[in-house]
Amino acid sequence: MNESTKDLLTLKEMHEASQARVHEIAREFTQGFKFLEKFGGSVSFFGSARTTLNELYYEDARKLAGRIAKELKYSIITGGGPGIMEAANRGAKEAGGRSVGLTIRLSQGQTTNPYLTDHLDFYYFFARKVCLTFASEAFVFYPGGLGSIDELTEVLTLIQSRKIEGVPVFLVGSEYWNSFDAFIKETLLKRKLIDQDDIAIYGITDDHEDIIRTIKGMPVRKWLPFVADGGLPEKPKKLTERHCEPCDKKTPPITKEKAEELIGVLNHWRLNDNASIEKSLKFENFQKALDFVNAVGEIAEAEGHHPDIALTGWNNVKITLTTHAIGALSENDFILASKIDDYLKENA
Repeated sequence: MNESTKDLLTLKEMHEASQARVHEIAREFTQGFKFLEKFGGSVSFFGSARTTLNELYYEDARKLAGRIAKELKYSIITGGGPGIMEAANRGAKEAGGRSVGLTIRLSQGQTTNPYLTDHLDFYYFFARKVCLTFASEAFVFYPGGLGSIDELTEVLTLIQSRKIEGVPVFLVGSEYWNSFDAFIKETLLKRKLIDQDDIAIYGITDDHEDIIRTIKGMPVRKWLPFVADGGLPEKPKKLTERHCEPCDKKTPPITKEKAEELIGVLNHWRLNDNASIEKSLKFENFQKALDFVNAVGEIAEAEGHHPDIALTGWNNVKITLTTHAIGALSENDFILASKIDDYLKENA
């Protein structure tokens, strides 16, 4: 055996090493999913591990996580480390809530923040990341480095490709995230590398009230069936194939359970206390926003079912749907919403 080959693994050693890795990966996923079953509704926080105690975003994340834990009774899940992770866990614990960490074992040693009420260790980053995105009702991203950007783009891709359900993705820290937003719109969207709908997957906000209100309006995610050929089950097409029934006081309202089922068929609409659904969009310029408003008006006239449309600033549009005659939701609202979604997809 010469000097250059003496350290090479034999086929037997390679097989044993790969089997050991597969076993460890399977163990981490099994333990991770079982661990998360304990916590029900949850919100995952992401952000820089380098954010310090005296920085603005540390205190902001601490306050927001505390409010979510106290007012909504949701678990706060982070990577369990320092920085933004510590701030969110601290806020949850101080509010008497569940403060969960999915921690990672590193060669240079692990730094775990002291504000966890429960945690689970991982060796593999990808297994940990899957569990961080597995069952949360919302994702909150504060400014961060390469790791945070990696986690954000993975979440956006999973929602875009329907590998996970569409849930709110909040980018907190507008002065940081506006440049990211500009890149998405001015480079990816302009080159048609993404669809118009894709920019609605995330929202940039510094308003805690807006975040709390949105999360409160989201149904708790259900465990999803596994589809062997990839992704979630196909969206039913029956809504877009139907037409709205005449709106009068005889129009039957739908149950909360039915509303939660139908909201999952739509593309990033929000359910408001089973009384209305709404969708907010930001367009590249005023003309595109106005074109969209006019198109929605034409669709609504053809269906005989009318939305409330608000055009604010020069490029923000919010559509609210409810069946006014009964002051509640009917299937008409979801039929019209699905047709609006179709228009957006066709005119991206």
